[in-house]
Amino acid sequence: MMARYQQTDAVAAEVVKLRNQGLPDNLIAEELRNRGYNTDQINQSIYQADAPPEMPGMPAYPNYPAGGMPTMPLAPAPDEGNMYGRMEEIAENLIDEKWDELIAEVKKIVEWKEKVEERQLKLGSEVEKLKEDFKVLHQGVLGRLEEYDGRMRDVGTELKAVGKVFKDVIPEFVENVKELKSMTGKGKGKSL
Repeated sequence: MMARYQQTDAVAAEVVKLRNQGLPDNLIAEELRNRGYNTDQINQSIYQADAPPEMPGMPAYPNYPAGGMPTMPLAPAPDEGNMYGRMEEIAENLIDEKWDELIAEVKKIVEWKEKVEERQLKLGSEVEKLKEDFKVLHQGVLGRLEEYDGRMRDVGTELKAVGKVFKDVIPEFVENVKELKSMTGKGKGKSL
């Protein structure tokens, strides 16, 4: 009898393990049947897994029939192939939904990437155009500066020439003014 309780404890441990994996009791019962346990053992193990922990000094299964724990009717086991097929179908549907959501998000990212690349190309062409315009402007400014520089050299040369002319002409001009003054001074004295 002790071996039977130990075996029920082992099955109850399996029940707890399968519940932790998220399986409902009817799937757990089906799995344990596939492992070779009988319905009575399975029912007792599920009940034992649901029972509160034993209190010291209390009998393990008080007032139960000679078989140990009362048997609990389980839902009829569905056809194994149909059950796993249904689970597979549900999993595939979930995967398909998530896959469609992922594809939609990836399409948004691709569209954003294409827009960014288009803007980048447009900005690149505009920068190249600005470089060309700046180059033309730079050449124009340099041309004007060279032209002004040439004109300033010409003006400087002309000023030097005028300076030489004045250098030669001014002393003679001053001499002529003095003569004119002396002539006008003599003429004023006679007319008075």
